[in-house]
Formats: sequence, C-alpha cells, structure tokens
Amino acid sequence: MIKKVVEIKKDLECEDSVELDWFDMQKPNLSAITKEGVEFIVKAKYTHLHENDILECEDGYKIKVLKSEDSIYTLTFSDHVTFARIAYEIGNRHQPVCIEDYKITILEDISTADIIKSCESINNVEVKKSKGLFKPNGNAHHSH
Repeated sequence: MIKKVVEIKKDLECEDSVELDWFDMQKPNLSAITKEGVEFIVKAKYTHLHENDILECEDGYKIKVLKSEDSIYTLTFSDHVTFARIAYEIGNRHQPVCIEDYKITILEDISTADIIKSCESINNVEVKKSKGLFKPNGNAHHSH
C-alpha cells in the first residue's frame, strides 16, 4: 500500500528514512521508497524538501529525509574569460550551479552534457566528475 504524506515537520522520532538526491528534493510531486521498503508519495504545493525534514503520513508513519550524494562535475579554470563564458552558457540552461573563484560545480544533467564535453577539450579547463553533496548558490533552480 502506498502511503500519502500529509505534513512536513521537524525534530520528531521516525520509524524510517529515505535518501533523496538534489533534484528529487526539489520536486513538489514525489514518489519514492524508504530504506524499509515503504512506498510513499508527497504532493506539496510551492515547497521543496530539506535534509532532516520529517514526512508524516496520514496514518502517522514518519519518514526522515536524508540527503544522498549527487553525480557532480567540478570545472576549474585558469583564466577569467573562459570562466565567464562557461558560467554564462550554464546560466542560459537555467541549471543550479555553485560558483566559486575560478571554479564551477554543477549536477550531472543531460542539458549540460554538451558544455561538459566542450570543456574537456579546452586546455585551461580541468573537468572532474565525482560524487558529493551538491550545494548550489543562492536560490538556484527557482521558477519564473
């Protein structure tokens, strides 16, 4: 039987947990399976989930949200012009991004695959793929 989440709370004891990646935590309509094999759905209006949120189901069952690692790309640049050009291209895709000094971190996503591929052929750009916790700048991936 699929459980329906009716409230998102904080700081409660839980029977179960679920690991979600960054994209899943942004979905207002989500279905997933917990570590204990319980299938559930969330239909939340104008919100997204955060690590340590407690999903309370209509029968009182509580599920703790845990953040899973994401597949990410880290692009490190040795010049400001290439850095600015690539940041602009990624921004035009409306993808979440973490920008630091001469470094851009993005999630692995089909919409940026061509940018990653082109960066791999640029001598002054180091491309590194890894698993990690993605923390975008500001209000990334907002709606207009």
